[in-house]
Amino acid sequence: MADELYEPDSALEEQPRDEDKLQEVHKRALARFDAVASATQDSRAKSLEARRFITIPGAQWEGAWGEQFDNSIKMEVDKVGRGVAKIENDYRENRIIPDFRPDGPNADQDTADTLDGLHRADSYRFKSQQARDNAFFEAVAGGFGAYRLTNEWEDEEDKDNDHQRVNPGSVIVDADQSVFFDLQARMYDKSDARYAFVRTKLTREVFQDEYEGCASDWPDVPQWKIKDWFQPDTVAIAEYYEREDVSDTVHILTYKLSGEEKRLWASDMEKGDLAAMKADGWTARSQRRQRCRIHKYILSGNEVLEDCGFIAGTCIPIVPVYGKRYYVDGIERWKGYVLDKMDSQRLYNSNVSKLAETNALAPREVPIFAPEQIDGVQAEQWARANIDRLPYLTAHPLLDPVTGGIAQTGPIGMVQPPTLAPVTATLLQIANQDLQEDQQDGAEQVKANTSAEAMDIAAARVDAKSGIYLDNMRQSVEREGEIYLSMATEIYSEAGRKVRTMSEDGDDGEAEIKGMLTNGKTGESRTINDLENARYKVIASVTETTATRRDKTVKAMLRIAEVSAGAQDMEMSQAALVTAVMNTDGEGTADFLKWVRKSKALPMGLVEPNEEEQAAMEAAAQEQTPDPMAELAAAQSEQFKADAAKKVAEVGKIEADTGLAKAKTIETLNGIGQPANDVGQATPVVPQPRALNKGPY
Repeated sequence: MADELYEPDSALEEQPRDEDKLQEVHKRALARFDAVASATQDSRAKSLEARRFITIPGAQWEGAWGEQFDNSIKMEVDKVGRGVAKIENDYRENRIIPDFRPDGPNADQDTADTLDGLHRADSYRFKSQQARDNAFFEAVAGGFGAYRLTNEWEDEEDKDNDHQRVNPGSVIVDADQSVFFDLQARMYDKSDARYAFVRTKLTREVFQDEYEGCASDWPDVPQWKIKDWFQPDTVAIAEYYEREDVSDTVHILTYKLSGEEKRLWASDMEKGDLAAMKADGWTARSQRRQRCRIHKYILSGNEVLEDCGFIAGTCIPIVPVYGKRYYVDGIERWKGYVLDKMDSQRLYNSNVSKLAETNALAPREVPIFAPEQIDGVQAEQWARANIDRLPYLTAHPLLDPVTGGIAQTGPIGMVQPPTLAPVTATLLQIANQDLQEDQQDGAEQVKANTSAEAMDIAAARVDAKSGIYLDNMRQSVEREGEIYLSMATEIYSEAGRKVRTMSEDGDDGEAEIKGMLTNGKTGESRTINDLENARYKVIASVTETTATRRDKTVKAMLRIAEVSAGAQDMEMSQAALVTAVMNTDGEGTADFLKWVRKSKALPMGLVEPNEEEQAAMEAAAQEQTPDPMAELAAAQSEQFKADAAKKVAEVGKIEADTGLAKAKTIETLNGIGQPANDVGQATPVVPQPRALNKGPY
């Protein structure tokens, strides 16, 4: 099995079996399984019946109900399945994803983002969404589904590659018949369970290839007695997960220079790791602690087939998914969407079948003739009238035996078709109304004169029928994230290992485990992507598909751009418009979007530059940086020019002042001895034109 890959002690040699201990484990597991299976057999039987009801043709007539209608027409008009499909569509349009966030002083957002990328990459590689979809369908239809997490080889074909990856979702089929948790576990996600079983059926050939033990079935759960006509020859085994509190040594390491502290379990460290860290400047002290580990066994009906040892992580790697979950009389019970609708669906089917049968037996009025009215040829014509579509039919008239005249023409009577009984019509109407009321929520109905905003709200609204199933799935995905995190701390622990990540848009990336990140401004270095020495939490949220979110972003940004332009804030308007353009998606727009990012978004500071863009920006800045000496010489030249211009201006001012003084002196001299005018002022002197080389006036 996949969980066997994890080797916590790096011991590849096979350990000797302790037969007495394994027999005790087998005995304990049988007793626990019997207790769980007996307590939950009713819910499991109803769950299986409900899933068969909407998936297998003819299953809506199975059981005692169908036995009453032997040799009758049995119609199936599946209206319950439409409701299940509606809930599934709501789930697929509102995907649920785990979001890892820092939860402690040593945690950081960069590592949390790396965890998000790791989870997306692992989900894509192992097609984990198929496991979630299958579990959700089983929960909606029957009330209970499940999937599990495993660890797999990173590259099975590379013998030199010992790295592993975590599979966030491995399919478990028929979970209501194959997954069993501790009866004392009360939490929805079974995080408090002490043990769990996964019952798996293998073909006899596969069993003999995998295991050497006796092909003895693991006990089956009492279930609904209806069986398919074909049953393959299989052998049932059980994967048994048991939580154990083991004693282990924790090494508390402190770095002398920075005071950084790390805590590592001795069983997780390779030989020589502690000595190497001490040589690098770490001081160590040790404590004995109780540590939770998960022990896995593979069991048959007679023995322990394999002791797989401790697996990665501290959680039982099984994620339950419930439709509706209750506790009644101290026993866990569940049901899905189908169970409550089965009686209405059966009633509807039986009445529709009765209508079809009535119509088939007497579809129209049948004429009655006397034997002497129909001869052999006419009888053949009447028999094939509906098939050959004859334009007319003939019949002999009845003759009066006394007079020999015509006593009557045409049929002597008619057989009337049966009419629909009032009670049948009433039952059909009631059943149809009950089935339709639960399916109609108005979200898919578009009325005239409805605004686009109202239509978007109606389309995005998840009604109460889907809400409880989506919220339960949210809790399950959150548990998946917690199990994934506990496994990732041990699987992704090699310093310097390069791992593939994936962005939310599906772009590939790469991260280095326990890599060093240097702050360009302060020069300080710190370790990132260290999953062992920091705490992180998981928040699961319902998210729409990427295309839907992009469309909504475009609409919102265009509205912001319009409002900002009206408020004369052109900078914000342009930023919103660029954001809207960058969220568009279409054929042939890749080069255009690259240009928008480079020429618009980056200069405006709307996006952070990646490594390639940052390098290009730094190179451009260096090319544009002037030589300091040339800059100094240019500044001195400008200063010299300014000083020269200032001196020229001063000389011009002195000359202007000198000319003004001379003009005033001449004016004064010319005004002496001149007669005054009528107002007592001296008569202005009118200068005469100068003569060439004549001297002064």
